[in-house]
Amino acid sequence: MDFNRFNNVFILVATVFIFLSLQNISCLKKSKSSDNEVLFDTIQINESPSVDYNNSKLNCNLHISFTFPISCKKSSQLVDLQKMFIENIFPPQFSNLTPVEAVKSFTNSYISDFQTTNFSSLFEDDFILEDENNFIFELNLENEILYNRNNFISFVVKRTEYEGGAHGSNSIYGYVIDLNTGKYLTEEDFAGNNYKKNLSTIIVQKIASAKELSDVSQLESIGYNSIDDIVPNDNFIIDDKGITYYFNEYKIAAHFIGITEVFISYEELKSYITFDSPISSLAGL
Repeated sequence: MDFNRFNNVFILVATVFIFLSLQNISCLKKSKSSDNEVLFDTIQINESPSVDYNNSKLNCNLHISFTFPISCKKSSQLVDLQKMFIENIFPPQFSNLTPVEAVKSFTNSYISDFQTTNFSSLFEDDFILEDENNFIFELNLENEILYNRNNFISFVVKRTEYEGGAHGSNSIYGYVIDLNTGKYLTEEDFAGNNYKKNLSTIIVQKIASAKELSDVSQLESIGYNSIDDIVPNDNFIIDDKGITYYFNEYKIAAHFIGITEVFISYEELKSYITFDSPISSLAGL
């Protein structure tokens, strides 16, 4: 065996390994220093219970994907932070539970409600269920972290639900937590006391532009409500580039329009953002 050759190869491999290790450590440090040092975990639930009805089975599909904080820089803030996540995805009666308890209790409650539903009241007397898939209860409930930097956490809660009828419902709700205060970021925080007046015009114009309309008044002809009804709704998230608003079904337009998403860059908001605003640094002020 050529020990000199083997030794040279060993040294080369070890050098490359050490170099790559240092590169990985560097990346980890950079990532850690640039985020909020808030770590998250996710609980997934997939349940499909059924009940017998008229010699058939009625199905219920429940999907939950709940992401929640498990550690943060200020450990004393963790319980309050978890509660903020729980109360925005589950009903109020679950807000004082731990994340695991909240998911378990909500799941049990939802399934119990389904199993004890008076289904006969939902059908005509002569209704025949030809296929067990003709009637399905369904709930998809999940949240997603969209931004976790610069002392802000932005997340959305998405809900899709069907309990009979012509169609189900879809919704998105956005939330921004300011870790400096432990409170939610509000529109007044970033757009001043006159935020409704300041932002309404921008939002309407952005929607019209996305629909390739030359005049905002044309929105009403394609399914939107009166443009006077399109105002800031406290349903938004932020990131490094700007603010994104969500307008859910029926809120500002007919159902077929669906959810309207409006992005406004910080550049477009600069004239309304004050230097003492929580997001002034994000806006480059």
